[in-house]
Amino acid sequence: MFRKIFGLSLVLSLVGASPAVGQLPKFELEPYVGAYIPVNNLIDQDFMGTQVTASQQSGIALGGRLTFWALGPIGFEGNFVYSWSDGEITQDGQTDSESGNVWAGDLRAIWKLLPGPIGIHIDGGIAWIGRGGDAYSDIPEGKSDVGGVVGAGLRFKLPGLFGIRLDADGYLYEAQFAVDADGTPVTTDKQFQIDLVLSAGLVIGLGL
Repeated sequence: MFRKIFGLSLVLSLVGASPAVGQLPKFELEPYVGAYIPVNNLIDQDFMGTQVTASQQSGIALGGRLTFWALGPIGFEGNFVYSWSDGEITQDGQTDSESGNVWAGDLRAIWKLLPGPIGIHIDGGIAWIGRGGDAYSDIPEGKSDVGGVVGAGLRFKLPGLFGIRLDADGYLYEAQFAVDADGTPVTTDKQFQIDLVLSAGLVIGLGL
């Protein structure tokens, strides 16, 4: 009699615990490709009677993110994206372009608004944005900035531990540079920036 009661209790315990097991945290890795699209000019002001406009150009973006699902539909992720993106400057009616790059690393929280085979998510966090290449070789200060990132996207479940993820991210920050204007050090005005990253990637589940 006691054996039957013990056996029944064990079965009920396992059945009751199974949903909790399925909700344990897990990791996901996602390499992705996309487009980097800056919205605003980096510099747009008058330097000693000369109107100067400088901007980062659009480019191809490659990146990857690691997501940790901590509380069911709520998770945390680290992300890094790099883009080959030229710098362009216009002054005295002449436009010059040089090779450059831009990158961003960020930590954010993510929330599944609509879990399931086709899901919707939103996210946001803090970001560090930097620039490099020939276009910025003569700029001693201001090539990196701290800002925020917000985003939204879709997830499509594939068989096994795989999925497709589409994201639209916006990096929000202020750009300001120290430049050498014909031997005279000049600090540019602060320019609010919105850099968009549109991406598509393969989600790889790493288990618990």
